[in-house]
Amino acid sequence: MSQDKIIDSLCYVPTLEVMTDLIVSLPPQMARYLKDVFGPRIAPLMGMQAEELYRLKISLSPGELGRKLRPALESLTMDTGDFIGQLDEMSVEKAVIFNLDEASVSGIQGLPNDYYADLVQTWPERFVGFAGIDPSSPMAAVREIRRCYDLGLRGVALRPFIFGLPPTHAKMYPIYAACVELDIPIWFHISINYSTNTMDVERPILLDVVAQDFPELKMIAGHGGWPWVAEMVAVAWRNPNIYIDIASYMPKYLSMPGSGWEPLMNFGNSILQDKILFGSTWLFMGQSIRQLADGVEELPLKASVKRKWLYENAARLIGGDKGSSEKIST
Repeated sequence: MSQDKIIDSLCYVPTLEVMTDLIVSLPPQMARYLKDVFGPRIAPLMGMQAEELYRLKISLSPGELGRKLRPALESLTMDTGDFIGQLDEMSVEKAVIFNLDEASVSGIQGLPNDYYADLVQTWPERFVGFAGIDPSSPMAAVREIRRCYDLGLRGVALRPFIFGLPPTHAKMYPIYAACVELDIPIWFHISINYSTNTMDVERPILLDVVAQDFPELKMIAGHGGWPWVAEMVAVAWRNPNIYIDIASYMPKYLSMPGSGWEPLMNFGNSILQDKILFGSTWLFMGQSIRQLADGVEELPLKASVKRKWLYENAARLIGGDKGSSEKIST
C-alpha cells in the first residue's frame, strides 16, 4: 500500500447530519439507489436490508425518515475532528466536500451550503467546499454562488439529470459566467443514473458545446462519462478546461476487459494523463478512501501517471500544499 499523499476530489464527511441528509434528501426520483445501487452496501451496516431501506424512503415523510434512521446511523458516523485524523492516517491531504440543492425538484430541503462553509472555515487546509446550486432559477443561483464564495466555498456542483436541463440550456449560462468571474470550477454528474429521469441530458458531447462558449470555465465531468467513455475522452482531449473524475466506480473495473473504460485507461495513461482526478464518494462504496486510492495504484498505469491521477492534477485544479504545487510546475 502506497502512503503517498492523495487529494480526494469528491468526498463525503461522515457526520450524522451529512449521512442523514444523504438519504432523507435523496430525491424520490432516485429512491431506487437505495434498493439496487448503494443500498446493498450501506443498509446492512444500519441493521436492515436494502429493500427495507427503500420501503422506508418511499413510505415515510422526510421528517419521519430522519427520526427513524438517525439511531441506526449514529454508529456509522464520526466527529469531523476524528475524520480529519482518519484523513491523516490515510495520507489524504485535501478533500473536496460538496453539497447539492435539488429541493425545487425533490420537494425536500437538504442541508444548506452554510453547513459545508462552516466545515471549510474550521478546517481550511483540509477541505475544499463546492456549493449546491439550483439551475432552474438562474439568477438566484448566481447570487448563491457569490454568497457561498464569500463564505469560503470554491466550486459549484449539480446533477443535470435531476433538473432535466442539459448543460447547454440557457438557464445554465449565467451560472457559468459567475464561475468564470470567480475562477471556480463546476462539477457535473456526467454518467449513467438509476433514477426515473432520462440520461440524455448528460452526454459528454454537451460539455463540448459549453467549452466552446466558455473556454475559461473549469469543468469537472463527474463519474467519468460512463457509458459514453470514448465520447468523454474526445471531449476532454479537445478542450483543455475539462477534467474527468472517476468517483463512484471501483477502480478495479476500469481495467476490466469489456467494461467500456478502455478509452479512459488508454488515453488517461498518455494524452489525458493531466486531466483525470481521483474521487472516492467512499461512504457509498464499502471501502475507505485509502482502499479506493490503492485500487488506482493497482491499475496498469505508469507510476508517474498514478501520481497525477491521485494528487497532482487535483493540486493544480483546486490547490495542494505549497511545496507540491511548486514541484508540479517545474
